[in-house]
Amino acid sequence: PAVAGQSEGFWLHWDDLVSTEERGWERLGPVGFPRAWPAVYRESKALKGLIGKKGSCASRRVAVVGAPPPEALEELQGIALAPLQSFGNATRAANAAGLTVVRGWAVYEHLDTQEG
Repeated sequence: PAVAGQSEGFWLHWDDLVSTEERGWERLGPVGFPRAWPAVYRESKALKGLIGKKGSCASRRVAVVGAPPPEALEELQGIALAPLQSFGNATRAANAAGLTVVRGWAVYEHLDTQEG
């Protein structure tokens, strides 16, 4: 557990989670990769409002990153990963595997809502 004045790390801030449904982390619910990909990227007004050129998390590029191959996962054995700490997790994994971290946003869909 974190100890005030002693622990170091990347801590979540309210602004780190942006929900088109106005949900905070405590009401996030089940999330997953956007369903109906890639059509949803062109068709969803909510997604465009989030990561489109003028969105609240405007992006210049969108990329889909697949699951790592088994041999890459072997390099990460023993690394402690924390929920909702993607940058800290990526930093630890990169240091262990001799890789570089690319910063950006992870985009998920609320799975307890209608698709799209």
